[in-house]
This record gives sequence, C-alpha cells and structure tokens, in this order.
Amino acid sequence: MMRNLRAATVSLAIVALASCSPSERQQTGDDLRSDMPLRDAPYFAQHEQERVEMARICEKWKASQRPLASWPSVVVNNCNNVDTANQLIQAKKDRDEFKKGMGI
Repeated sequence: MMRNLRAATVSLAIVALASCSPSERQQTGDDLRSDMPLRDAPYFAQHEQERVEMARICEKWKASQRPLASWPSVVVNNCNNVDTANQLIQAKKDRDEFKKGMGI
C-alpha cells in the first residue's frame, strides 16, 4: 500500500514539474503594468483612448496566466470598469438604434 502511495506521489510530482513550460518559467512580469490610477466605468466610457489603453493592459494581465487573486486590486477594478464601460457604450448604441427605428 505504501509503495503504491509513494509511486503515485512521485508520478504526480513529475507531472507537476513537467507541466511548467519553459515559457512559463521565463515570465518575469516585467511587462505587466499596475501603475495607473483607479478609474470608474463612466470615466472609461467618456475617454476612449484611456479605455483602449487599459484594455491592452488587461489583455497582457490575462495572457500572463497569473491567478486573478494575485493581480493588484487597481488592475482588477480597472479591467472590470473597462468591461462595464464597453457594455454601457453598446447599450447606448442599441438604445439609440431602437429609438431611430421607432422614429423617436
């Protein structure tokens, strides 16, 4: 029984070590920014250039494959606010299109 348990533990350790690809080991996080002010969704909805820039930063954080719990809170909040701003903009476009279709 102990032999099977030991073999299973060793096998699991080998698989865990092999699952870390060289590219993951080389990630230093040097290109991940968190030096921005906290902005709310209405701000991002009104400032397209900053919304686009923050969306790029969010994509880099997502591509880093780091656990979300390890992200700085300003990054998490700004990424959520960018998504909300995009939804607000799309909802306004949909509303305007609906009103135009209704002749309002």
